[in-house]
Amino acid sequence: MNKKERTEQLNMKIGAYVATETKTIWVDEHTMQIATIMIDAYGDTVYVWAEDHGDYWRITDGGRILFKLDPKAEDKELNETAQDIAYGSGYEFDPEHYEIYVDVAQENVAQVIMKLAQLEVAISYLG
Repeated sequence: MNKKERTEQLNMKIGAYVATETKTIWVDEHTMQIATIMIDAYGDTVYVWAEDHGDYWRITDGGRILFKLDPKAEDKELNETAQDIAYGSGYEFDPEHYEIYVDVAQENVAQVIMKLAQLEVAISYLG
């Protein structure tokens, strides 16, 4: 087996592993909860929610990561830093609910879910 074939085989195995280890459930008629393969700074599984809005999907952390870091939302510097990181990464930030989210087309849902999970991991280390 040459290097190209070995690389392709490894990529397939990585994809299969991610697919097997990622757990998705429908929490209501329009919303999926995704338990990703990512682990945050606290050793917890990183969750992402995907909400079907018909002509677009909202991918969100549901405010979970900042709630975990600062449940009473008292650390303004932490929340401002997280907001800057979210905006800098191409996501939106709801300052009322401390939620990180983005609206995307159906074809971008999987990619954006994984990128948001990575962003949550990074933000978790701010705490």
